[in-house]
Amino acid sequence: MTHRVLVGSNRPTSSNAHGGGATLARDAVGSTMHRIDAWGVALVVCALALVTHDAVTGTTLILMFTVGLAYWLGYTINDYFDAPFDAKDRKGAHRNFFVAHRVPKGWAVAAYVVAVALVLSGFARFGLIGIVIFGVCVAAMWAYSAPPVRLKSRPGLDLVWHALFVQTFPYVLCVILIDATWTMLDYVLISINVFASLSGQLAQQVRDFDVDSSTDRTFATTVGLRAARMTLQILTVCLGVIVVVGFATEIVPWYLAPIAIAFVPVLLRRLQGSGERRRVVMYYCTGFSLVYAAGLVGVQFVTTL
Repeated sequence: MTHRVLVGSNRPTSSNAHGGGATLARDAVGSTMHRIDAWGVALVVCALALVTHDAVTGTTLILMFTVGLAYWLGYTINDYFDAPFDAKDRKGAHRNFFVAHRVPKGWAVAAYVVAVALVLSGFARFGLIGIVIFGVCVAAMWAYSAPPVRLKSRPGLDLVWHALFVQTFPYVLCVILIDATWTMLDYVLISINVFASLSGQLAQQVRDFDVDSSTDRTFATTVGLRAARMTLQILTVCLGVIVVVGFATEIVPWYLAPIAIAFVPVLLRRLQGSGERRRVVMYYCTGFSLVYAAGLVGVQFVTTL
């Protein structure tokens, strides 16, 4: 079966597109699972913010799932605008739902409105500051992926955006909305998330270097593959040092160690400067961390009943 990209067309994408709604739903679920390193990591980060501040309640659980939905929506928007680029890469095409399916613009808009409404309802529970943060989320989604801004195609800004929003922002917004007192643990976890976001994005750019060189502009394609790999290794070393020091000084509680250990295989790959060619490793690491974080949240929630 062959595929071609025409996002927004009313005709089916593939030359053998007779699977109907069942195939569409199956592929949508598959695409969502491929993005577990996006929404899944956001859920884990939110869970850590809530658990470390003893702030797990029914309301904050809604906040956590709202953030997860927001990050799923953000990466769906990213895939939508990346479809023409991913179509030129076999692996990228396999991961991108919009490469395999021509989604009518009316459907896309309707789905977007529903998702945005759900995200807004979750943030609105926290008053004006929640609505402001919602606005920042929506602006960040579009600024990163959609033309004419498309920050992901602006070398340097692509990494800055990731450092600020991918893993850092979920933690910061949770601490702000639960009105928690900032501690040294917060600053350490934020530092970890900054370097994890930077190294994660650069690992993807190293992985996609050949395709991006002919279709897009990134930090890696600008500085060259060798410099990008060296930068990735430096960022990974910095990340590892912060994690080790955080646990050694007991600023980071030891019950978070399983999550750190789960991502060791990912960090070792990045330390080699080879990028993330085996995304399945990231999937398993994220999946384990998500289950463990859910356990921490569940235990705290039950004890507060």
